[in-house]
Amino acid sequence: LIVSVLDGFNVCIFAYGQTGSGKTFTMEGYGDAAENKGVSPRAIDDLFTIIDKNENWAYVVQFSMLEIYNETIRDLLVEPPTSGSKTAEVVKLDIRQTSTGNVVTGLTEREVGCGDEVRDLMARGQKNRAVGAHDMNEHSSRSHSILTLTVRGVNNKDGSTMRGKLHLIDLAGSERVGKTDATGDRLKEAQNINRSLSALGDVINSLGSKKSSHVPYRNSKLTFLLQ
Repeated sequence: LIVSVLDGFNVCIFAYGQTGSGKTFTMEGYGDAAENKGVSPRAIDDLFTIIDKNENWAYVVQFSMLEIYNETIRDLLVEPPTSGSKTAEVVKLDIRQTSTGNVVTGLTEREVGCGDEVRDLMARGQKNRAVGAHDMNEHSSRSHSILTLTVRGVNNKDGSTMRGKLHLIDLAGSERVGKTDATGDRLKEAQNINRSLSALGDVINSLGSKKSSHVPYRNSKLTFLLQ
């Protein structure tokens, strides 16, 4: 999959499952031990290892990180406003269709040159997610976290170019609302999560069906972004 990114394809890797099933551990891992590395740090290390070995191409890699919470997109590289602040507001971002695919306008992108730089930015994004969670019902586990690496390359011999994207996603967990007795904000969170995960399942089924002529990407912010 990582080689495919450098061949100019868009690649998406995510863990899907119920709350508490181990998605975050699978994607992000735990601690510094090599055997506890998750899918995301392994994929990122592979990407830069392959880039470093390829002498025929010059690559530029850009990093962004966002979360989708209750169908609202938030840039995780931007510090969230402090509780009670009247001057700062969470900037709500939206998705736009462009000639190079769907993009989040105004999303912060940082150029990165190695896995350590990505991990530093990931830690910053996770910290901002946690800060936002403090004011929003500890929503960090109730939101979809999307880490994106955009790779652009130029061939040193013939000048040809490539562009690929790697999305690494920690999905929010699905819940059976009837069993959790959720009310108020928690009920709204669960409904939005279940709706977006259902939309993701519908898209996957449509892509895998030879009979389906329509893929319902627009049914959620998650699937529209990944289109």
